Amino acid sequence: MSVTDTTDLLRDAPLKLIAARIARARKHTGLSLDRLADAADTSRQHLINLEKGRHRPRLEMLSRIAEATGKPVEYFLVEEAGEPNPFPEAA
Repeated sequence: MSVTDTTDLLRDAPLKLIAARIARARKHTGLSLDRLADAADTSRQHLINLEKGRHRPRLEMLSRIAEATGKPVEYFLVEEAGEPNPFPEAA
């Protein structure tokens, strides 16, 4: 996938989806907020804000989070058909 395609996906992806996926990936890999923040070269507070959907991450930040959690960047941006709702409280 090209950088332009990924940038378009980042712009268009629901913020709640991105936030839920960041939190899910972190928890699935067993990383604490502090460890993921260190690995992604950001602050713990910024990571909290991303997981709560208060901020949309830049592609560079999302790439670092993806690398630290072992997920492709697209995992955070594309909802798969038939998957459980990643944010049931909004349903």
